[in-house]
Amino acid sequence: MKRAGSIPRLAATALALAVLACGPAALAQVTHSDFGDAKVQDTGQFASNPSGAIEAARKLVAAGQLDTAVKALATYVAAHPKEIEPARYLGDLYYRQSDIASAERTYLAILKLAPGDRETLNRLGGIYAAQDRISEAIDAFQKSLPSMGAYERLVDLHRRRGDLAAFENEYRRQADLRPSEAGPQYALGTVLRAEHRPLDAISYLQRSLDLQPHSCQALSELGSAYLDINRVSLAIDVLQRCLVTEPDNYAALVNIGDAYIDSGQITTARASLEHANRVRADGFEALVDIGYIEDLAGRWQPAVQYYLRAIAVDPLARDAYVNLGYDYDEHHLYPLAEAAFLKGLSVAPYDGRLHYLLGVAYAEQGKRDLARAEYVRAKDSDEPDVARAANRDLALLGGSPSH
Repeated sequence: MKRAGSIPRLAATALALAVLACGPAALAQVTHSDFGDAKVQDTGQFASNPSGAIEAARKLVAAGQLDTAVKALATYVAAHPKEIEPARYLGDLYYRQSDIASAERTYLAILKLAPGDRETLNRLGGIYAAQDRISEAIDAFQKSLPSMGAYERLVDLHRRRGDLAAFENEYRRQADLRPSEAGPQYALGTVLRAEHRPLDAISYLQRSLDLQPHSCQALSELGSAYLDINRVSLAIDVLQRCLVTEPDNYAALVNIGDAYIDSGQITTARASLEHANRVRADGFEALVDIGYIEDLAGRWQPAVQYYLRAIAVDPLARDAYVNLGYDYDEHHLYPLAEAAFLKGLSVAPYDGRLHYLLGVAYAEQGKRDLARAEYVRAKDSDEPDVARAANRDLALLGGSPSH
């Protein structure tokens, strides 16, 4: 997803944030009776329409009726225990209520029906990571591979556990042992990119692509790595190769949208991102990036709505919290900014960018000790620009926080 400036927002819900940002009157009003496909019919049975149930729940959430949405969707899920998507969204809503136990229980119930469901494993890993249940989180993310973002989360988790070098070395060993197989080369390249080593990543991703020239997975990741080193034209060429054969490839559509933003082709970028959103309505990355485009145009309030939508479809969407808090902070809405950053840190407690931006919000309000504490937490971030900014601002405030 899109990154801009030195330490600003990213371009890729807490219900309270949505309500505080807009007020219920500014949002569509939806009543329990509008939970159309989950309501009781003349037969006394619930209509089996998972997409309708999810959409109705989302409308309730958008209207500020999270508790009603949870109760109605829980009723629907109980009546349709084999429908995975509504149950997964119910787990997401439990998470937004901070009911972690119910969220975990719901995800585990899905995995009893579908042990290999990668999206659910990815969400379960996020819950475990937020609770510092590192080993369980690693296991869940490992099983979710190659779900989006799983390699990045694994790198973060192994860094937190202190065995990142061993984790990387195992992937390197597999790549060296199986040089004629595309998969191990791709996996190592993706791990290296997650470690913010794009030049090293490109070498292995290109090897993977040489072995499997039409792999959209490798093309998309390679395009992102080229974006990391500002080789925008090359990134677009690589991503277009994927989209020629798979025009609805979500990851490639998002990544090429980022590339078009970097090249100043904003209209083309938005078209790609909206295409991605149509392909995968529950993908938060496209929504974050469209919000970023709104921010570029100076339309921060519509941007906020896109970030809130991203959080609504995936409460673990760290990048949406970054951008949301950034916009609130920029407009001096400090309580909202703090709430967004803190909610993001409940998802990613060791995220340097979130800690740094929370420190900025504190510093702007004169909360110097709180700002120092956040800069200390951010100064060793694996993102070099974040680490530099945190160390600079910490020095300006006079070093370590007082106790």
